[in-house]
Amino acid sequence: MAFSLTHIRTGEQKNFTVREILELLGDPINDEILIRGESYRINNVQGDLSSGGGGTYTNTWRADWQKIPMAVSVSGQTQFSVNVNTTDPEGLFLVVNGAIYDYGINSAFDINSGTLNWHGGFNLEPTDHVYIKHLTLIKN
Repeated sequence: MAFSLTHIRTGEQKNFTVREILELLGDPINDEILIRGESYRINNVQGDLSSGGGGTYTNTWRADWQKIPMAVSVSGQTQFSVNVNTTDPEGLFLVVNGAIYDYGINSAFDINSGTLNWHGGFNLEPTDHVYIKHLTLIKN
């Protein structure tokens, strides 16, 4: 089901679907929306069932977590050379021995000019299992 809204500044009319509104209100990473305390998937929104109109709209994007392994070469190492897109740090984590650490200057690590700086609460050791985990969206 589509509807039109008029842009306040330009007066231009633009068409939107119910699916677009649900995606704005819902969680795009988990492809779900919470209604009256219950979770529902957005990926198979169906048109207006009472009038028999509309069709089925399928999700065109999916979340994909990427892992970039990192080797700790010396005890107490705090800097690592990395090649990762940091334009959206909300989907960027560092995993050390299964524990997940947030990105940020005031968090456990940050990345500046291709260098990951570890400032967590302990020294890293060569026996530690370390990798970057970051979220990408892939078009289906």
